[in-house]
Amino acid sequence: MNKTVKEYSYIKIINDLSDDIGISKEETKSLVDVALSSADPRDVNYQQLKEEITTFLVINIFFLISKL
Repeated sequence: MNKTVKEYSYIKIINDLSDDIGISKEETKSLVDVALSSADPRDVNYQQLKEEITTFLVINIFFLISKL
């Protein structure tokens, strides 16, 4: 994947997650950056990363709700 495609995918995942989850783009960028910090950027599947972040957030929200 060339640099332009990676940059587009990076911006797209931030925009998509921000819209899907309803949090600011700055907060979403932080989530994506943390997720990418532990991955090899050459092997990142951006669609899979988006799904994993969404799943992580949903699980944590349900965990927090169950603690109430």
